[in-house]
Amino acid sequence: MVKQENKGKGVTLRSVVLSALIIPLNAYFLINNHVYLSGLATTISLFYNVIIILTIIISINFGVRLIIPAGGLSRGEILAIYIMLSIASAMAGHDMLQTVVPALTHAFWYATPENDWQQLFWRYLPNWLTMGISDEIIPYYLGDSSLYTGRRLYHWLEPTLWWTLFFAALIVTLVCLSLFFQEQWIRYERLSYPIVHLPIELTDLGSRFFSSRLMWIGFSISAGLAILNGLHYLIPTFPMFPNRQYEIGVLFLQKPWSAIGWTPIYVLPFAIGLAFFMPLDLSFSVWFFFWFWKGVRIFGSTAGFQGLPGFPYADEQTTGAYIAIAIFSVWSARHHLKQVFSLERRESNWAILGFFAGFGFLVFWMMRAGMSFGVLLAYLLIYFTIALAITRIRAELGPPTHEMYRSTPHNLLVLSIGTPRLGPRNLAVMSLLWGFNRGYRAHPMPHVLEGFKLADIGRMHRSKLAFAIILAAIIGTISAYWAFIDMSYRHGAENNPGWGGFKDLQSWLYYPKPTNFVALIFMGVGVLIASVLRFLRINFLWWALHPAGFALTGSTWTVGWLWFSIFISWLAKWILLKQGGIGAYRRAVPFFMGLLFGDYLVGGGWIIIRQIFNVNTYVFWR
Repeated sequence: MVKQENKGKGVTLRSVVLSALIIPLNAYFLINNHVYLSGLATTISLFYNVIIILTIIISINFGVRLIIPAGGLSRGEILAIYIMLSIASAMAGHDMLQTVVPALTHAFWYATPENDWQQLFWRYLPNWLTMGISDEIIPYYLGDSSLYTGRRLYHWLEPTLWWTLFFAALIVTLVCLSLFFQEQWIRYERLSYPIVHLPIELTDLGSRFFSSRLMWIGFSISAGLAILNGLHYLIPTFPMFPNRQYEIGVLFLQKPWSAIGWTPIYVLPFAIGLAFFMPLDLSFSVWFFFWFWKGVRIFGSTAGFQGLPGFPYADEQTTGAYIAIAIFSVWSARHHLKQVFSLERRESNWAILGFFAGFGFLVFWMMRAGMSFGVLLAYLLIYFTIALAITRIRAELGPPTHEMYRSTPHNLLVLSIGTPRLGPRNLAVMSLLWGFNRGYRAHPMPHVLEGFKLADIGRMHRSKLAFAIILAAIIGTISAYWAFIDMSYRHGAENNPGWGGFKDLQSWLYYPKPTNFVALIFMGVGVLIASVLRFLRINFLWWALHPAGFALTGSTWTVGWLWFSIFISWLAKWILLKQGGIGAYRRAVPFFMGLLFGDYLVGGGWIIIRQIFNVNTYVFWR
């Protein structure tokens, strides 16, 4: 009965309208948390804010169906809402609009005679993309004012419009790029998409998820820990569970062991639950390579390599690994891509036209901003290569997070070409673009592919879903701008200085950097290591190390928060498979899903309480 009801139903008018109504409130929550409260929802692969909203919708829908059995939302409609909210959250995310909006004003407000920004690069920043010195910049930064006057709204209209058009073109291009690969990854390779396991279970109207005793045991453990620690924050005399108190790096103060650096031992229930759905070889690879990089640093300190600037060039090596993973993804899909570009299918035709239309507008926008044609093409090629690598890793392996702070187009271009050949105008525009590709934790493309995976489950039309995703991204972009600017006028943008890329720009212009051949060599080493790891995996079934583990752990501190939880999850899964086989693993799934669900609902609930009542509460994730 349910299957028949859901057939072809998902992206409906009411699911789109409901999503459009929720997105601004969701953006306000995300921006407020980023600016004032911490609790960064979009630095995790599965956004806890969306899971909370999804749970509320499911609960209300359950009540409606009790009263009107034929009423309520279908599974496909609920999944469509989840997808649209995930995309909108990504656009308003910590590594997207939350760091783009401050760039519009930062270079002007923080210019001083000492840093000489006015003389260095003001003239290279386009007026139609920034908010230069004016009467509006003072109330914007100092607060105690309001956005809602005709003059102020008009003042922000032009840059907001142009940036919204930029991100609309970007998401169109990413959606079309996803359409090129979705059939290969979903139907032919049958990638597992571990990140969406919880939404799949939550929205299954015939599922036993909520009646599972093991799920509620896991839920009670994580929720109980969050309640205990939350009460401790409100009442300091109340006991707490010290799940984020230990850091073993402080035990090693003498060389070479001090090179181990920050090494926390955190037990995070949501990470244990989320990592349980990762393939065993990847969860092993993550914690193994986390310690591998520690070992490399200790070895470098022992051998005296620390005198080599940048050693061990982890950012460059992992960038090379990501590039290799993207190349592997294209190569494995080459036969399918030939069919896509054969223009025999209508869906492929629209995807190709959309891709080139979106890409063409990005080229126009960036050239109008001042970038040269050759540099912007290289910039976009690097960006989409990294996007493809992240999306492939998420679809196949589902890591709880993925941060690539230095693996960005501007960094790679500076390393490869050098700042003198790039020129100040290219460097200035790249500094404006720094915000949306500085870390990639909230990259929208993985959520697009996961949405297409859910389209099969919710029996949604992909073309309709693609348009819904684009609409959600546009509404999410506008909402993020509104939320950030509104809060800045009320509370002051000084609360979130968000330096953007202008300190790097100042350094590039003061101290020109030539091509860094050593860094490029280490990037090539990263490509080689990832290629060797892939060769070994293909030719030796017993080989457990995955190139994605090497890429994920070398240049990120976010994995430092999670590695021990991933280790616990890997150990539990390894024991279950070793002792009880696949049957034991399947029986244990509800327990680990409960760990994830409980931490998200109760831990995320504390953050909502923190926002509503402006009190210090427990933050389960940063």
